[in-house]
Amino acid sequence: MKKILFVEDNALIASIYSHKLAEVGFDVVVAVDGLEAMKKLPEFKPDLVVLDLMMPKLTGADVLKFMRQDAELKFTRVIVFSNSFLSDLVEQISALAVERTLVKAAVNPTRLVEVIHQVLVEPSRLAEPLKMISPPVPEASVPEPVAKPEGDAEFPTRMGRQFAERAPIILQELRQMCRDFLDAAESPAQADRLIALNRKLGFLIQMAGMAGYHRTAELCSALEAVLFELLNKPAHINDASRHTVAATIAFLTDRFDRGKLTDEQPRPPAAILVVDDDIVSNRALVQALGRAKLSATSLADPFEALKQLEQTSYNVVLLDISMPGLDGLALCEQMRNLPLHKKTPVIFVTSYSDFKTRSRSILSGGNDLITKPISPTELCVKVIIQLLKAG
Repeated sequence: MKKILFVEDNALIASIYSHKLAEVGFDVVVAVDGLEAMKKLPEFKPDLVVLDLMMPKLTGADVLKFMRQDAELKFTRVIVFSNSFLSDLVEQISALAVERTLVKAAVNPTRLVEVIHQVLVEPSRLAEPLKMISPPVPEASVPEPVAKPEGDAEFPTRMGRQFAERAPIILQELRQMCRDFLDAAESPAQADRLIALNRKLGFLIQMAGMAGYHRTAELCSALEAVLFELLNKPAHINDASRHTVAATIAFLTDRFDRGKLTDEQPRPPAAILVVDDDIVSNRALVQALGRAKLSATSLADPFEALKQLEQTSYNVVLLDISMPGLDGLALCEQMRNLPLHKKTPVIFVTSYSDFKTRSRSILSGGNDLITKPISPTELCVKVIIQLLKAG
C-alpha cells in the first residue's frame, strides 16, 4: 500500500481529500502545517507528499527545502497545490523538483487521485541530480487519466450543496476576521490576524473550487496572493492595501447575498486596454495582468488610445492619470461619450493617493483607483472584481 502525507491546515479540507485517498487504497497521514509535516516525514517515510505552497509561517517551499536537504527524503515525490497569481513562488520550487503543480482553485479529490496514479506509474523525475531537473510539469500538460475512480459522479453536486450551505457562515467569519485585521493596524496582533484571515480565505478557495464556483475561487485566489505577499512583506501593509482587502471581502459577501454565485462558469477571455505614457510602467502593468491570464493591449499616447476606444470594445480600461496633453481623467470623460464605452469599467493608475484625486476620479467616471508602485496581485484583484461586476 502506497503511503501519502497530505499537508493541509484546514480540518474539513484535509478530511475530504484524505477520505477519498483512503477510499482508493492509499495509506494517508495528515499534517496540519509545515512544522508538523517536517516532524512526520522522517517517521512516516511517504511515497508521495501532497503539499500546499500557501501555508503561513512555514510555507510549502520551506518543507520542500527541508526534504531535498535530507538524505532519506530528497527523492520523495511531491505534488503541490499552487496559486496561479504567485508565479514567483512557483518558480522558486522549480529547482526543488516537484512532480506536478496543481492550481488549488481548480483541483478536487477526483482530479488529485488521477494525477497521483499517473505520477506513481511514471519514472521518477528525481532519478538524476537535482541540478539537472527541469521545472514542474504544468497542469495543462498532464495526460488524460488512465483510470477514473468510481463513485464520484455526485461529488460536484454534493460539494455545491455543501458550499451553498456553508458559504454564508464562511463569509461572515471572513468579514469578522477582516475587521479584526483592520482593528489591529500597526499593532503586534496585526500579523496573527492576517494569518488567520489568509487561512480562512484558503479554505474558501478550495471549497468554492471543488463546488464549481470558478469565478469566486479565482477572485479569492487573487486576494490570497495579496495576503500572502503582505505576510512576507509587512512594510507593504498600508491604508491602500487594507482598503483592497476589505473591499474585496465586502464584494464577495454582497455577491453571495444577491444570489450571484449560482452556476458559475470559468471566466471568459477579457480584453483590457492599458494607457500609460511611462513605457516601463506600461510594460509592468501588462506583465502583472498576464499573471491572471488577462490579455492586455498597451498604448502610451492618450490621443491614440481615444481613437482605439472609438473602434474597439474593451472589458476594462486602465488609465494613468498624469499624461501630457490629455490626462487620464479627461480621457475617461471623453470615453463615456463613446457608444462602446459608456459603462466600461475604468481603473485609474496614479502616484497620488489623496482623497481629492479619488474624488476627481469618481466624478470623471472611474470605477476604482490603484496607486504606484503597483502591486501586481492587488491589480489583478481589482480587475477581476470589475469583470465580475460587469457580468
